[in-house]
Amino acid sequence: MRAPPHTPPAARAVSARQAARLPVQTRVWLLLALLLTQGLTLLVALIGQQQLSARAQSAQTQAALEQLVRVTSDNVQGYLRSAAQIVQVNRANVQSGLLSADDPSSLLTNFHALLDNVPQLNGMLVGHPDGRFTFLRRDGPGDTGRYARVIEVRPQRRVTTTRYDARGLPTSQDSAPSDYDPRTRPWYRQAQARPGQTIWTDPYVFASSQQPGVTVAASAMSPGGTVVVGADVQLRQLASFLTGLRVSARGRAFVTDAGGHAIAASRAWPVTVEGRVPLLREVADPALRALLDDRSRLTPGSGTHWFRVGGESYGVVLRPFEVQPGVTWTVGVYAPTADFPGPARPRPLAFLMLVSLAGSLLAWLLVLRATRPIEALQRQATTDPLTGLPNRASFLAQLDDSRREGGLLAVAIFDLDGFKSVNDTFGHHAGDEVLHAVGARMLTALRAGDTLGRLGGDEFALLVQAPSREEIRLRVESVRQAIARQPVVVDGTAHDLDATAGLAFAEPGQGGSAGQLLARADTALISGKRRGKGRVWLDGEVTMPTLFR
Repeated sequence: MRAPPHTPPAARAVSARQAARLPVQTRVWLLLALLLTQGLTLLVALIGQQQLSARAQSAQTQAALEQLVRVTSDNVQGYLRSAAQIVQVNRANVQSGLLSADDPSSLLTNFHALLDNVPQLNGMLVGHPDGRFTFLRRDGPGDTGRYARVIEVRPQRRVTTTRYDARGLPTSQDSAPSDYDPRTRPWYRQAQARPGQTIWTDPYVFASSQQPGVTVAASAMSPGGTVVVGADVQLRQLASFLTGLRVSARGRAFVTDAGGHAIAASRAWPVTVEGRVPLLREVADPALRALLDDRSRLTPGSGTHWFRVGGESYGVVLRPFEVQPGVTWTVGVYAPTADFPGPARPRPLAFLMLVSLAGSLLAWLLVLRATRPIEALQRQATTDPLTGLPNRASFLAQLDDSRREGGLLAVAIFDLDGFKSVNDTFGHHAGDEVLHAVGARMLTALRAGDTLGRLGGDEFALLVQAPSREEIRLRVESVRQAIARQPVVVDGTAHDLDATAGLAFAEPGQGGSAGQLLARADTALISGKRRGKGRVWLDGEVTMPTLFR
């Protein structure tokens, strides 16, 4: 760096001694000017670096939170949409006569089948205007059993309660009296008040299980009058679904409604409330409480917001979505900005002073240090930025951990059939939207304990652990069917997709690495696609027809 130009004083007479001192004085002043300029430059650069670092960290936090909110919102909507679709299907079957609302036996058979195949559902029900009621829900440890209640009113009121084991076999039955009347419940009153509409109740405590949840219901015309068909979704199941999100250690994803209820969260609240669905203010930590008014409602609007709690900076992203016309829930994610990687911090000021005093010979090194570009933000890549799913490295790490735990497990690799034509015809933007939607749809079909990841392109990987190969096959097939069940709509265009999967098993104690197991599944996929798409192919059995078509 050049020193500022020096303007010599006006010429005057000097002695020989003064003339001898002038070069030394000039050198000293130049050195001091260089050191001062260097120090000021470094100080300004370091201050600027701190400001840029703070901005970069804010941008990193915002991008991460917005991605989490997008994934959470889409997945929660998909999770709830499955229950609403089941209700609409049952309503149509009742009105067409394919399902008799007056036959509790056929209703329970239908309900058992739905609970077997739709993990989002906690219970199914039908209520009649004369007080009759047929109901089936999950029950027992791990929700492996079932609980059924049938209320008859002719020739006299009779209540029959039946419990089933994990195999679906009845274990007990009694006829204890009960004053339960479905016509007094919120789901029945709201559905009857709005014929033809699908309604969602406010969060409440189920009378049968005493667990908080919400009910989706719709009225249907049957030969015996207008009945109400409904489905229960427990909030703990929704919370269990959110715990799979990769929010920071001190952050939290949550779901609330217009009434400020604590519907679900990715991490347990610091306070619990029994007997009812709590309000956010009753259970929130200090960070979330700073965003709430006295009625537990969020004060910021939709979008990204910054705030401070206890001297620490936080970011929050809020995204409302419509559960039904006029009923809006909100998905939010908040976390301290310090939980997200930022650029390298500048050298301390003491180091600056030490190097400056070392002399002008080292000044250029400090300038170089102060003016070089800010180092790129570092963040360990554990998630796929498009879908929010674990990426290949993260999926393989989970697979390694699962293999060390023992037990029967399997890996399936899914390849989307028809995806290439979406990219070729509608462009990569449409392709990205399709991949995002497919990832969310596959997540809604998972069972507890399953792990879904994206390997790249249109390939997804699924890790399943179950007691038997047959159960693993059924789980993989249900995920494949979730992809093909209905078209993916992007910008008003419906895209019909299916998937082909390769499935490889790993028995307890079987050798081989996680990468080798993944390679076996990939080989089954590649070989299987040559023989037929839209099905699940097994490792080592690709030449034989499978049960899945």
